[in-house]
Amino acid sequence: MDILDHLAKDEKVTRKARQLRTMIIVFIPLFTLQFWLGMSINLEINLPVEHFSAVESVIYFSSHFPMILAHILTGSLIAILAIVFLAVSLTSSTRSFAIIGIIGMSAVIGATVNGILFLMTGQFFGNSIGMAMSAVVALITYLTGLYKME
Repeated sequence: MDILDHLAKDEKVTRKARQLRTMIIVFIPLFTLQFWLGMSINLEINLPVEHFSAVESVIYFSSHFPMILAHILTGSLIAILAIVFLAVSLTSSTRSFAIIGIIGMSAVIGATVNGILFLMTGQFFGNSIGMAMSAVVALITYLTGLYKME
């Protein structure tokens, strides 16, 4: 490997690190908004106990409660960003970024599953805690990535 190949590889790593850093910075306000929406829904809105399937629950509650729709849309943005982060981190040559991407995506999946179960089970508190704790794990994981880049 000559010096030009080495410099080209370093430039690729630097570009991917900048992309990952930008995504982490975007995660922070999204998670903050998501947390606020979730806590507001949990404390302020009395959801009727309906026993629908997962898809029916999401459709029913998002069409009847605008704040839940906002929560679902914000969560969808977080999930899309987590998928992109995972893809970029797996193609980077840094193992720690890949681990952060995998743990972060797993936590986002955990929050999503608990959110859907929360709607399906009539606001079971365990799913609310599971949703919140998964989101906290995801945020801490991504913030660790930001620290790792410094």
